[in-house]
Amino acid sequence: MIFPGSEKKGVYRVSERSVKAMTKKSGTFWKKVPCSLTGLALGLQSAVTAFLLFLSVFCTVFFQRSAPEVGNVTEKAEFCSGIPSAAFCLGTVALLVILALLAVGISRLPKRWVLFALLIYVFTVQIIWLVALGFTAYSYPDSQSLIDAANILLTGNLEQFSPGYCPPGSSEMVCVNRNLPSAYTYFTYYPFQSGPMLWYLLVFALFGAKNVFAFQVVSAVAITALVAILWRFGASLGLNDAGQSALVVLIASCVPLLMFSAFVYPNAVGFFITIAGAAVVSEAFRMKKVWTSALVIVVGFMICGIGIVFKSTYQIILLATILAVLFAVLRNRRFWQMLVAFVSAAAAFVLSKMPVNLVQHWTGQDFGKGMPMISWIAIGLGKPENAPAGWWSRFALEAFEATNNDYEQQSQISMDFVKGRLGEFINNPSDGLRFFLEKISSEWAEPTFMTSIYSELGTSSNHFSGLASFLLVGQGSGMLLKYENVSQTVVYLTALIGLVMLTCAISRDWGERGNANRVFVEVLLCASFLGGFLCYLLWEAKGIYTLPFYLLLLPMSAFGIQKCVLGVKKIQGLVSWKRARL
Repeated sequence: MIFPGSEKKGVYRVSERSVKAMTKKSGTFWKKVPCSLTGLALGLQSAVTAFLLFLSVFCTVFFQRSAPEVGNVTEKAEFCSGIPSAAFCLGTVALLVILALLAVGISRLPKRWVLFALLIYVFTVQIIWLVALGFTAYSYPDSQSLIDAANILLTGNLEQFSPGYCPPGSSEMVCVNRNLPSAYTYFTYYPFQSGPMLWYLLVFALFGAKNVFAFQVVSAVAITALVAILWRFGASLGLNDAGQSALVVLIASCVPLLMFSAFVYPNAVGFFITIAGAAVVSEAFRMKKVWTSALVIVVGFMICGIGIVFKSTYQIILLATILAVLFAVLRNRRFWQMLVAFVSAAAAFVLSKMPVNLVQHWTGQDFGKGMPMISWIAIGLGKPENAPAGWWSRFALEAFEATNNDYEQQSQISMDFVKGRLGEFINNPSDGLRFFLEKISSEWAEPTFMTSIYSELGTSSNHFSGLASFLLVGQGSGMLLKYENVSQTVVYLTALIGLVMLTCAISRDWGERGNANRVFVEVLLCASFLGGFLCYLLWEAKGIYTLPFYLLLLPMSAFGIQKCVLGVKKIQGLVSWKRARL
């Protein structure tokens, strides 16, 4: 017997099942696609890290010295390749075991106190190193030009920014003694250096003109704050007590990080500010309130915009942040966050262009477009005589001078050179492979990431006596270099382990609820690292440029150590169980 309305009820039930099936199918789609893409990206990062591990094991890069005294190091590289020595292999294993044991030991201490002690340690060691160097002046060419320009603005001598002041080829004694291009000439080459110059101006306005030491101390503060951000990223990745302790040990033993502040250039500050902006954006995915989350995203991207003012290639991190927002939104499906992020990112790019307009308005000059971006790719594909493949050469400057600052002609010259070089590599694959192996090795397999070089490019008040001399050219320099070589390999090895384990677990992690913040951090670290690697594959090369992206491997390296510790514990538990059975 059929009761009235039962037909409708049956239809309703069928409809309900259909809706549930469609919802499930839709949820599967939103899970599988971004999950697969994230896994692919992590897999690619794993492949790149495995390649860098291979290079660090079988190739080590050293910089030659023209004289044994401090200050005579050159950028002429010596490539030592071959089967690693027994001492290197034993050192790698020993350091890995020591790091794991220290991580287990430190994991028993309160986390907050460990972080506090780490920050004090990082800042103190940097200050000790800066005091040991005792810089009163710095001789890196770009730093000298920016210090000079900042001092001109600070003293109000704006006539020195005019095109008529010490033009190229000037024979006046005051111009010859400068041994630098005039401020106007320098900024017609590199108008984007207006942002970094304003940072020098701010530091000197606060702490005194040409106060190199104050500049380094501010960089040390930025690097210390960067450590706190890496700690936060580690927590978002899911590091347990042992993993966070491993991160502490990795940071505390990372010599390039601790010597980074000696470089009198805004790379460290710019990197900290940009990555801090990304960290602020990541916090938006922990928040439930719409307006609070939106405001945090806007603020985060504005901070990123300030960061790339000081180093334009940190746009890589800004782009990685946008990509991380996209994946996080695919996880939590709060699509309005994506719209807010895109608008904020566009505003951040606009903000990063403001310093050029400000300096031009201040000085009453028009610097023009400067050198086209393709010029740096042309430099990155060149082979200078006294430096590794892809390092700086006068190619772009010569094109600038030959065309009398004609932007279109410079672009054409650089484009023709790039096409020609790529054609050569295609026709002679062995030459292309050799070129890129040398370039990548000089960027990623040089143990110091050039921090030792930049620690001796200046005038020291104590003539580099004591600790500075011991670690730069004395008996300690060899030991330090060997340690950094082993440490670099351990970071690549453990980062590879962490990446492989994270890639294997990516499907399970995407199935968890409320992990949009973790997805954001995973994608941010992955995309930033891959972006840095691919950028400097073609861009002008320098180890100091790749160092920030190397530091982004540390949380992943700590994750690898965490997995190693858990693996050892499981083996110990299995052995104990078997003994108990016997």
